[in-house]
Amino acid sequence: MCKEIPVRLPSSRLGRLFDIVVRGETGTGRDATVNLIVCSDARVRSLNRRYRSIDRPTDVLSFNLDPINASESVFGEIYIAMPYVRRQAERLGRSLADEFLLLFCHGLLHLFGHDHDTPARERAMFARQKRYLLAIESRRPR
Repeated sequence: MCKEIPVRLPSSRLGRLFDIVVRGETGTGRDATVNLIVCSDARVRSLNRRYRSIDRPTDVLSFNLDPINASESVFGEIYIAMPYVRRQAERLGRSLADEFLLLFCHGLLHLFGHDHDTPARERAMFARQKRYLLAIESRRPR
């Protein structure tokens, strides 16, 4: 049995990243609501199996719910499997906060219709992801 260690999420950076991505993808500062669900590997595996027919955990899953311009709506949900993220951050030599931000950005881009199902689309999506992550770092208080 694995005991979870509480993690303090980089909430101010998450908020800035969200604003930057929404502005970058819509061209406006449009109001949008996205539910961020931090969960277990088992929960993400169950969702992955049910909605993508892939029976294994993954780091992040995104689900569109309502159009971004619908009033009083939830644009989408992003599920991030924290145990998976911890292992991945350690394996890649990244901080947990940085890995979490990257996956949140990745999930947001999926909500806006980006994908990495071909090499060209992967390059385009990952370039956007990198640009947005660099933008929050350049605005980070010192």
